Amino acid sequence: MNAAPVLSVRDLNVGVRSARGEVDAVRGLDLDVARGETLALVGESGCGKSLTALALAGLLPDGARIRSGRIVLGGVSIEGLPERRLRRLRGQRVGMVFQDPMAALNPVLTIGEQIVEAIRAHRSVSRAQARSDAESLLARVRLREGAQLLQAFPHQLSGGMRQRILIAIAIANRPDMLIADEPTTALDATVQAEILALLDELRRDSGMALVLITHDLGLVSRWADRIAVMYAGRAVETRSAATLADAAHPYTRALLAARPRRRPLRGPRQRLAEITGRVPLPGEVISGCAFADRCAAMTALCRRQAPETQRLGDAGVSCHHPFAPRREVALP
Repeated sequence: MNAAPVLSVRDLNVGVRSARGEVDAVRGLDLDVARGETLALVGESGCGKSLTALALAGLLPDGARIRSGRIVLGGVSIEGLPERRLRRLRGQRVGMVFQDPMAALNPVLTIGEQIVEAIRAHRSVSRAQARSDAESLLARVRLREGAQLLQAFPHQLSGGMRQRILIAIAIANRPDMLIADEPTTALDATVQAEILALLDELRRDSGMALVLITHDLGLVSRWADRIAVMYAGRAVETRSAATLADAAHPYTRALLAARPRRRPLRGPRQRLAEITGRVPLPGEVISGCAFADRCAAMTALCRRQAPETQRLGDAGVSCHHPFAPRREVALP
């Protein structure tokens, strides 16, 4: 990258309290996101994607903390900052879109009150100006009749409308980066496409960076520039989304093989491929590669030694045996 990235993460380790003491749920994570770029964090549930997103926004829940590493957002190191300074950064430097808008929006405040509050928390403007800006934001996220919507409560809106409201709040103060954590999970296919197209349009128009958290590799090649595939708290493969079909890590290849396929016009429906086993729990003792027990290419070396990240073209891959074997982890 020529210009300094909007986001730079180096050797990030996030600890979570458990019955066994504090355990690492995110381990040794390195990421860079450039202005105007979309980075997708991909992986199964429990891989550390959402916890990474919360760490990037300074929103880790009680019982979780950044144990070590650096997060530099717009030139500012956020780890260790007091809450008052973090609150100033959120909204101005980074916006967050959560997967469940009904849980993120306040059910007893109108949409207008919530957007106005987000604007005035970071800008010295009158309530009337903030309300005018709120109407403009609703138009920007393609919600018509903004004046009427400002009077509505969250429960009066559809799921897609609520998600657009969250996006409006997240971009209200023109942040450098937007984090969208599974933003289409509870929406039907048509509304999913509309929300993703909206996020992409906002990214292109404003030049902000977009971090898209998803378990759906089908979204990645269309909407992302680069991907980081996470497994057991680590990024096991990072690469351009355009080269996703050339994935080198057996886990990435297994995720690709497990994508649903269209039913053939003739003949029986193909059985959906699966990845046997489960993601290791945070704190689970792993002597070698965390994916070894589920990997068709596993060898004694994989059980004995954790792999280092190696460069393969535009990709970074943490695997002793990248690309092996294609016949066992087939691409669709």
